[in-house]
Amino acid sequence: MIEFRNVVLQYHYDEFALLKGVNFTLRDGINTVLADIQSGKSSICKLLMKEVAANSGEILVDGLTIGSITSADLGILYLPSKPTFFENKSIRFNIEYPLKVRKVAKNERRERAEQVAASLGLDNLDAKVKMLTAEERKLVALARGLTVERKIVLFDDFFEICDDGTKTLACVDSMIDKFNNATCVILSSDKRLAIGNTVVLDGGVTVYEGNADRARGVIDSLDWLNGSLKE
Repeated sequence: MIEFRNVVLQYHYDEFALLKGVNFTLRDGINTVLADIQSGKSSICKLLMKEVAANSGEILVDGLTIGSITSADLGILYLPSKPTFFENKSIRFNIEYPLKVRKVAKNERRERAEQVAASLGLDNLDAKVKMLTAEERKLVALARGLTVERKIVLFDDFFEICDDGTKTLACVDSMIDKFNNATCVILSSDKRLAIGNTVVLDGGVTVYEGNADRARGVIDSLDWLNGSLKE
């Protein structure tokens, strides 16, 4: 469980606080954080990954202040909308990389990479990543993340809704379910992606936390930049 208690975040180059004392809880299982474009979703990820520190307030993970937990013990996987790779290396190399840095034996990491790739329908693992489509790159990022155990998974604008209303990475639920026992957080500005315990932020404050269906109704009353939110 992750708790944000009165968290304020203001970057030194801004005249205003991006997060103005937010309070919410991300529970074990699946969560969604909905906020408008450029309204703090990636900054929440940075706070959890300890890339930035809050100006005030507390972030607790399983009852411990985040500053007292090492990054390794946090076990965070960050999946942005445009994952980065070793572009001139193969899919296999990129999927195996987290195991390689952990000094896992070559045969073992190859076997694990092939297992997770197969579970996502990835083949031709010797192809270079730079040749892949945006959708294929996301699948490789998922496969890479699945090679080691994760405690927290952050999907930062990772999933999208197509013009015809379908989701990219066709079945979001099944993708998330692959991260067994992890606290999974979808961060998006699109209410149609809301699932599980849902937090709505507006103007740097928490305006709702609870059921995903009710959260969509809350968003309908807000004036956000993303016109696609209005059905």
